[in-house]
Amino acid sequence: MNDKYIKNTLNNIKREKLLSITNVSIMTLTFLILGIFITVIAVSQSILRTLEQQAQVTIFFKDDFTEDKILALKDQLSGDERIFNINFVSKEDAYNIFREINKDDPILLESVTSSILPASLEVRAKDLGDLPKLAEEFNQFDGVEEVRFFSDVIGRFKKFSTIAYTAGFVLVFVFFVISYSVVIATLRTTIHSKGTELEVMKLVGATNAYVKMPLIYQGIFYGFVASFVSGALLVFVINIMVHFRAVPVSIGLGFLPNFSISSLLFSFILWFVLILSGALLGFLGSFFAVKRYLKY
Repeated sequence: MNDKYIKNTLNNIKREKLLSITNVSIMTLTFLILGIFITVIAVSQSILRTLEQQAQVTIFFKDDFTEDKILALKDQLSGDERIFNINFVSKEDAYNIFREINKDDPILLESVTSSILPASLEVRAKDLGDLPKLAEEFNQFDGVEEVRFFSDVIGRFKKFSTIAYTAGFVLVFVFFVISYSVVIATLRTTIHSKGTELEVMKLVGATNAYVKMPLIYQGIFYGFVASFVSGALLVFVINIMVHFRAVPVSIGLGFLPNFSISSLLFSFILWFVLILSGALLGFLGSFFAVKRYLKY
């Protein structure tokens, strides 16, 4: 990078201080929104993956349906290709779980014994979409007292995620357009204010690169500074939220199944992505501004 280009770039920025501050402020807001949007997507994907992994159909059996019959049914269901895992919960196991959940309520514990709690099978499917069908089939089995399947929890969360994704995408798009326009407007003002100076430079033999590159660097500078600041803020906020357990310690990547990274590493990767995006946006804005307003 030529030192003369850098010097001219800094001179341009100093001359248009108010426009430069406005530009950087708007772009910083843009990349904050982009970073928040990416974080919301990553965190919601992690939560959704956890919910899907925990989603199960629970089959409760009548008291007269013996453990031998339940275990035989478990072996039979294990051969179903749709089923990922089956866990048998005996009456004693159910009672121990009940005691752990209600350990602070001794009066309730005294009124419950293992004999009144049902044995059950906890069934998880390979594909979440198969759970409703499996729940319907399990209801037809002999000895089944009740089948529980909390499908509404995942459905509501997916609905919330879809709304958040849509709103986030629209906001990011709008602010990207605004930032791009501000870069072009700023450089147009710079070019017009330096019109005579640029013409003199060309007359005394300045190359096209000598005239254009400082303007392009100016746009890249705006994008870099804005994305650097917004990324630093997001790294700080994400790690504060991790400390207070407002976001998961590890975040899964939706496009890479069974893969997750620490929230700290995620925040620095996000910072790097924002810086690249900022530099690219600044470059594109300045490149097209120069191409449009400088006819050489």
